[in-house]
Amino acid sequence: MISSDSKIIIVGAGVFGLSTALWLARGGYKNITVFDRCAFDKNFYNPSNGCDGASADINKVFRMAYGEKMDYQNLAIEARDAWLSWNKGIAESAAADLPPGLTPEDKLLYICGCYFVAKGIKLHDFYAESLDTMEKTAPEMRKMQFIKGDEKDEELLSKISPKWVEKYHIVDGINGGNTNGFIDINGGITIADKACVYARFLCVQAGVKFVLGEPQGKLETLITEHNGPERRVTGIKTCDGQSHYGDLVIIAAGGWTASIIPEAHRAVETTAGTVAFIDIPKDRQDLWERFHPDNYPVWSYRRGEGDEYYQGGSFPITKEGRLKFGFRGRKFTNFQDHPTEPNLRISTPRTKYTKEPINTVPLYGLKLMKEIIAQALPELVEFGFTDSRLCWYTDSIDNDYVIDYVPGYSDSLFICTGGSGHGFKFLPVLGRHVKNQIERTPNNFTSLWKWRVVEEGKLNNGLEQGETGPREMSRLEMAQPHDFMFKQAGLSSK
Repeated sequence: MISSDSKIIIVGAGVFGLSTALWLARGGYKNITVFDRCAFDKNFYNPSNGCDGASADINKVFRMAYGEKMDYQNLAIEARDAWLSWNKGIAESAAADLPPGLTPEDKLLYICGCYFVAKGIKLHDFYAESLDTMEKTAPEMRKMQFIKGDEKDEELLSKISPKWVEKYHIVDGINGGNTNGFIDINGGITIADKACVYARFLCVQAGVKFVLGEPQGKLETLITEHNGPERRVTGIKTCDGQSHYGDLVIIAAGGWTASIIPEAHRAVETTAGTVAFIDIPKDRQDLWERFHPDNYPVWSYRRGEGDEYYQGGSFPITKEGRLKFGFRGRKFTNFQDHPTEPNLRISTPRTKYTKEPINTVPLYGLKLMKEIIAQALPELVEFGFTDSRLCWYTDSIDNDYVIDYVPGYSDSLFICTGGSGHGFKFLPVLGRHVKNQIERTPNNFTSLWKWRVVEEGKLNNGLEQGETGPREMSRLEMAQPHDFMFKQAGLSSK
């Protein structure tokens, strides 16, 4: 069992690694070092400047709607208070007291509203479950959720602010208006890159050490001792040839986790969501104003099931004039040889900054995104997409996280991953619950986050498909430059 004097090594300075380090340090652990190959102290988690982990992003959805998953709903409500506290702390700080990359004017959470929309008139099951769970367990929060097409709800919204009514009708063009859903005016977006900068700053204040950038921050291999059938991880070797020893090694490496822990390839799998951007010209201030968080919510649209399933959405404009659009109806794999384990193939992130860079996305998702955006926001058709990105999530077999000791390593190796595309919102509070799992203090997340692997013969969130499955990118048609334009695809605003 570790103690406050134990030497703890964390590999990965994204949301899982940062939150874990922060809560361990605040809980009295005095010797924590976080390693990451990205020089976050210099590039500030900017996804346009060499950062390709899922946490390094311009913005993320902040939602509290979780269907029947009350534990995550309540954790999101807890996180919302923490985000607002961080906003307050930044606003009340002198510029000189904040880390590079942050100013007192920066917000990490914008309460712009979170709009859930689906095809058809009948309220989508997940939305109905979300509203019902919120009504039963957090009725004050439920009062801030307003159902699409409900005249009484629209009237209530108008009394709060006419702005919310405008947001309520922002996606009326989708599917000819034949849609259902609700808007949560307590939801919004987090500014992901700046949030990570602030979380790292809080970690440093709490005494956490960071080793960042290549080669000194890049892991080469785990250092493992064998004593008969027993194995123990005693540290890590970095790519500068240095060995770093510790009592506990925590792997919080997102999409690269299975590359470090071979056993994890049946517990988690890295999959790519499709992200595309439209950069609005500075002379179109009308659009800068229209898509500002004060006037525009984050929204997500669902339709279909199975192979026909679509889930994608849109975010408010950034301070730099960038609109982000995402598609997660199908996430893609990229199988490669495991770096240390012979005869093992695993899905591995491929980004603009990997050894074999990629500067496009699968055409499948891009075409669907263009169709929905042309319906919802015809004023954007003239611009086309100006950039794209594959965002590599880390999916577990059931979308619950994997936060536990790795079996067979005598409690020396701990895995902290499996965000499954819904982890970032918990940045300020997740580490509190990770700490409980490290200390073996059971709580409501212990059974959800325990080590578990693919069950043969069952559906396992796509992990059962392997390299021969339909999501493998090597067999997909990738978008060409002309595919990023709308009009060439026969789409127009008319």
